[in-house]
Amino acid sequence: MDRKEVITRLIATEPQIRALGVDALYLYGSYASDSARSDSDIDVLVDFGPESGKGLTAFMMPYQLLEDQFPGVEISYGTRESISPAYRASVEQSAIRVF
Repeated sequence: MDRKEVITRLIATEPQIRALGVDALYLYGSYASDSARSDSDIDVLVDFGPESGKGLTAFMMPYQLLEDQFPGVEISYGTRESISPAYRASVEQSAIRVF
């Protein structure tokens, strides 16, 4: 799997993920830089909108959709706030906005 395929599959989840309150989804890490190996995880960053639900269930529902889209592939999933401040600027600079 390469960057193009990952982005295509992420775009396919857009209607469902947006319906769960996600305003934007970004790809970063090895797939964004097109340097992924067969054992690489898919690094995804999401921005939730102000109308999204709160709590663990609301946070995890988009993650579950992503797991279903990429069976057998580890998904690293979080928000900007969940990224360590030491790495946040680097992640934001290298991230590709998928939707």
